[in-house]
Amino acid sequence: MKSNNKIYSFFVAFALLFWNPISYFFIYGTTQFFSVRYNQFFIGFYSFVFLIGVLIICLIQKNKINEKGKKIIFTVAFTGILFSALVLIDSIIGLTLKKEMVPVQKYEGLIFEPNSQARYHTIEFDYVANINSLGLRDREVNIEKGNRYRILCFGDSFTFGWGVDVENSWPRKLEQYFHENGFKNIEVINCGQGGQYTTTYKKYMLKVVPLLKPDLVLVGVLSLDDLAQLYENNFEISVSLLKTDLPAISKKVKRIIKAYLNASFVNILSITGDKTKKTVQIKSSWEASSNNMISGFNNLQKKRFYTLNDTVQNLFRTGNLNVGLLRYYIDFPDRTAIFNNPNNSATKFSIKEMNKDIKDMKAICQENNCELVFINLPSADFTGHKVIRTANDILNPFFEKNN
Repeated sequence: MKSNNKIYSFFVAFALLFWNPISYFFIYGTTQFFSVRYNQFFIGFYSFVFLIGVLIICLIQKNKINEKGKKIIFTVAFTGILFSALVLIDSIIGLTLKKEMVPVQKYEGLIFEPNSQARYHTIEFDYVANINSLGLRDREVNIEKGNRYRILCFGDSFTFGWGVDVENSWPRKLEQYFHENGFKNIEVINCGQGGQYTTTYKKYMLKVVPLLKPDLVLVGVLSLDDLAQLYENNFEISVSLLKTDLPAISKKVKRIIKAYLNASFVNILSITGDKTKKTVQIKSSWEASSNNMISGFNNLQKKRFYTLNDTVQNLFRTGNLNVGLLRYYIDFPDRTAIFNNPNNSATKFSIKEMNKDIKDMKAICQENNCELVFINLPSADFTGHKVIRTANDILNPFFEKNN
């Protein structure tokens, strides 16, 4: 019996050589997975496993666990050892690969899924957005900047280049301008994503800035839209705290597990994985999302939806218009009027939240020795069309007159 206890204890102790916070640091410390986003959870998890393992060894030595329990413990310990062995094999493979072949999957995807592709083919747009191996909508980028002066551009769809090829996005046009005027060593990288606002710019900066080490960070702010989203998303967060969103939790858990496995077997996946880009058909995605949203409308939302003319309703149902626009019209129909008024309580709330985000972004840049500049992007009602008169021309005199 005692000899069996020693065998069981040995396997648990051997597993704990890998399953402890120090080993976690050595294995994942150089990966982007070892980040603010997951770090605290996994350090806590590995510490918990280590403490439970030590407790189990003590109980085995005191013969406090029956044979059935020991067999279960042996199976779990052996599985942990096998997993750790595969991780070590992956590390050895990484040492044998040429440096240029080492994949950037270990950086998980800074903003988008790496090496993916989105096709926007609607009645409004027809273009393809290619995502590089870092998860940015740009050409392939070397992590080491060398002697280049590096500029990172964060922002929403205006920065991303919504409706145009990436060559016509403003970050690429900015780089082109520098190069044409003799500043060939300046590199401008697009870190934009549609539908974002200052809080999410900050979230992405936490991941991207320490990795790419820019000299300058530009943040394109679409003032009214960013203020509106700060209010809307804070409202949604406060509501979601009152209920358990199991599908959202499940999706987040799956995302974390996928990122963990990618970081654990990055080199094996680079050899055996599919190298072709995954193409997402945006029109199909919008169509499914819009119809799902419409089917869940309450009576008030249905009334608002049916005030749209038949053509616009059909454009949403067929995925030809961004489902986000439908959400704004149905749930926040007066957002433009509200956030054009600096005296509205919602606007005041959002301004305070934006100031917090700006302060945090400034701190991120200071910690990483780079400059920070905010760009106030224009917000004409129909950018790209001739604008004779904007809503501001009508509303601003009214607001001034009525305080």
